[in-house]
Amino acid sequence: MHNNDYLCGQVPLTRIKSAEKERDNRERGGENPRKRNGTIGNKARQSCVVSSLDCKLNLLMTNENVNTPRNETHTWLEPGAWRKPCIVHVTMVANSQQALFGKLTHNCSEAVIEKTPIGWALINQERRLLELCPEIKILADKVMPDHHHMVLQVQRTMPRSIRQVVRGYMQGCKEEARKLGFAENLYDAPPFYRVLTHKGQLHAMIEYVKTNTERAWQRRQNPDLFRMHRKTEVCGLLFTSMGNHFLLDWPERQLVEMSREASVEQIEERLQSVLAAAHNGAVTYTAAISKGEQKIARMVREKGFPLVVLLNEGFPKEGSPHERFFKPGGVYFEACSKGKLLMMEPDGSAFVNPVVMKATEETLQRKAEAKHYSYREIPVESQRYRFMALNEIGRLLVNR
Repeated sequence: MHNNDYLCGQVPLTRIKSAEKERDNRERGGENPRKRNGTIGNKARQSCVVSSLDCKLNLLMTNENVNTPRNETHTWLEPGAWRKPCIVHVTMVANSQQALFGKLTHNCSEAVIEKTPIGWALINQERRLLELCPEIKILADKVMPDHHHMVLQVQRTMPRSIRQVVRGYMQGCKEEARKLGFAENLYDAPPFYRVLTHKGQLHAMIEYVKTNTERAWQRRQNPDLFRMHRKTEVCGLLFTSMGNHFLLDWPERQLVEMSREASVEQIEERLQSVLAAAHNGAVTYTAAISKGEQKIARMVREKGFPLVVLLNEGFPKEGSPHERFFKPGGVYFEACSKGKLLMMEPDGSAFVNPVVMKATEETLQRKAEAKHYSYREIPVESQRYRFMALNEIGRLLVNR
């Protein structure tokens, strides 16, 4: 059974799905894999489609149509670029984040959305979108109580931009909502677009949409773990934070700091000592900057041990339109829901704290002298200073 709301909705899609399947087979230049290898499962078929689309990313981003004006450029700042082959994740938010589209529940085996008539209208409008825009394919979608996700693939250059198509879709949804008695504006603001730009992003997009319901259920069960805290004070320093703040009170703490030049053997040796300490109850602090630090942080998380991650510009700015929607992504989400993660981003004042500045300058000078370089002070705003300062801040937190 498909995970997409549109594919499991009330609208019959036999002809649409058949046409899409034939088109996909022609693009791949091969016969139907079901005929060649026997019947395959839905999960395997979905995986094949995702892999195929990832492999064709460069082709999608550069394919030109003979009717495309020559002066059009491949930049998302130019309106014409939104008409060309691309993959876009679109998020549309309900007016004032009201639960207009459905209700989040659990059926004892998985989280589900019990859709309202307006919620079903959103799904039915997707059929209209495909009929009017045969250049578009819906790769994934999910109707949530207060917002709606769609991952759209533009397969060939269109006469209209993807923004215009989405705007028309939203207008159609508003009209259906008015027919159902909802007189207010259905949506809170213009939709948010995230364009596919690099390898592996497509799989992440589809997984994010597919697991959105379960993630929402976990946030409801553990609301405090997903609440962003501004001005969290530790050691006289201010942080923006999210996660299990009780980890700060844990008596046993260790800092993971590895040079970018560390060998594989050094990283492995440090990894084993960190895991041993974590097994004995230590909370691991790290900025996860170097490859070694990232590997150790990943293993600590995968083993289910508590982890405090120091971030550099990891949260939306205060007052940003994305602030209220922020939550940890991917594997960090699961760790946060289990109370095994705390994310901390130092406030700007922490980087110019006299104690932090002194420790950072001493470390930078020591590293320069070890390589026989003459040391010169670097700007506090530079990435090198900030990354080094994150480790010194971590040292303060661990040794307090």
